[in-house]
Amino acid sequence: MGLHSTSNYSIPDTGHPTPNTLSCAIVPLCLVVMNPVATNPNPDPEHCAAAELMAAVAEKRQRVFLRSVAIVTASVFLSRVLGFFREWAIAHQVGATGVTDAYYAAFTIPDILNYLLAGGALSITFIPVFLEYFATERKEEAWAVFSTVLTVMTSVLIVLVIVAEIYAETLTGWIAPGFSPEQRQTVTYLTRIMLPAQGFFFLGGVLSAVQYAQGRFLVPSLAPLIYNGLIISAGMLLARSIGIQAFSWGVLAGSFLGNFLIQVYGVHTLSARFRLSFDVTHPGFRRFIRLSLPIMLGFSLIFVDDWAIRWFGSFLVPASITWLGYGKTLMRVVVAIFGQAAGVASYPIMARLVAEKKWDEMKGGLEEAMRHVILTIVPLSVLAAVLSRQIVYFLFSRTRLGPTDIEQTALAMTLFLIGAAAWGVQAILGRGFYALGDTLTPTLIGTGLALAWLPIYWYSAQGYEHLGLAAASSLGIILYALVLWIVLYRRLEIPLSGVAGFFARTTAASTAAAVVAFYSARWLDTYVTWQTMTGSFAQGAAASFLFLLAFSILAPLVGIGSWRQLRGAVAGKGASG
Repeated sequence: MGLHSTSNYSIPDTGHPTPNTLSCAIVPLCLVVMNPVATNPNPDPEHCAAAELMAAVAEKRQRVFLRSVAIVTASVFLSRVLGFFREWAIAHQVGATGVTDAYYAAFTIPDILNYLLAGGALSITFIPVFLEYFATERKEEAWAVFSTVLTVMTSVLIVLVIVAEIYAETLTGWIAPGFSPEQRQTVTYLTRIMLPAQGFFFLGGVLSAVQYAQGRFLVPSLAPLIYNGLIISAGMLLARSIGIQAFSWGVLAGSFLGNFLIQVYGVHTLSARFRLSFDVTHPGFRRFIRLSLPIMLGFSLIFVDDWAIRWFGSFLVPASITWLGYGKTLMRVVVAIFGQAAGVASYPIMARLVAEKKWDEMKGGLEEAMRHVILTIVPLSVLAAVLSRQIVYFLFSRTRLGPTDIEQTALAMTLFLIGAAAWGVQAILGRGFYALGDTLTPTLIGTGLALAWLPIYWYSAQGYEHLGLAAASSLGIILYALVLWIVLYRRLEIPLSGVAGFFARTTAASTAAAVVAFYSARWLDTYVTWQTMTGSFAQGAAASFLFLLAFSILAPLVGIGSWRQLRGAVAGKGASG
């Protein structure tokens, strides 16, 4: 629920001074990594000036990217921390039962409505259209498109919400056929509470996209924080008296305040102009529909994955959906902090470069985003997999979860982490297609794979129950990311070997460091067991320190060229030469 996606915006002046004049033989590291150029051993002044200009442009692009990543990373990090506490609050107040399974299943119909209106991809489909007018000084036309999209699509959504409210009981039987009658009744009731939230998510998506388009990140970044905060507050304050529905009421309140009301204020500060408009013949609106239609009609694996887990999970033992939900949430913490942030920051830059026909720079930006995601997600996901039991015990042992719940959640988390890097890079690759104005190709790939993968979900659930579903999820997203990567890179004529080699070297260094972490935790377990708060923390802290130490030593040895850049980004200095 509450999908937050990216948008386009003009690259602002970073405020950094331009680089000093350098010898043409000395090209900044960021230029070599992101957009290497041939050097001339005997450069003439014109060649020097051109090389310096290209170096300055590349450095500026990277600084913009890193600064944007830093802003969005902070927002995503806080959002995911609150997202974890949201799950913790459910575990603390309710535990892991058939009731919590029903709560998670109740998100399915609202999510389908959001997906049908491309709510999660508004910045991808709306922002390019909006900027086509706004960036060319046709601002009245831009606001006209904005008004028409809001008026028409909100009207359609209202009708769909009313229909879904009326037929919620019938729809519940389709999305959770394995539930008991009592569970279905709970799903229906909670679904009806949360359905109106989709209107606030959609409106907030458009309003946030307009702010992103003009380089405003602060107010949109508050939406998930307020959303999760109100869910937690409602659950902690009311769950003991009204049960699991307290969290559903928190969803509705959080979507209204965080995703809608605050975003109205944000757009108001930009002097936005809105009027009711049903001008469906406007060229901008028609282009918006053409871009959105493939996403509306296609059901990508990204969406089907959650639906399949809930659908097949409804036939399994009670709490299966909850174990999978907790495990996937912990995996998403790693992915969202780095993968989502890089995607949010990279898409506006790539889209702008495509619009300006700066193909070499666009390819460089894509490569940089891919390396950034790989270099952060791969090591952390490997470390989290090694310490999954310690992590889950430390986080959930003081809740209503029992030893079986903790063990099964840890196992599910480990299996989900196998696909963590794929979840991160698919966000970058998908936005690469969208920057090219192509929403059809990733939709066709995702829909085709989703249909082909449904038997895999079924077989995995039959043979291996909830852990089979987690494994099927990871394998599916890995295959999806691989296909996107090959198709996009071939279209852009980028060699596959660069990212493939970088991934292999990063994985090798991470695996070697993981061996150190695993045996250190195992050695510590002889002195203090992980099944205590002190032991889980001590093992996790010691193993993490040794992992990061080993990885920092191994990374340069295996030739991970952007390790120095990552350290500079963490230190807030951007890329260094």
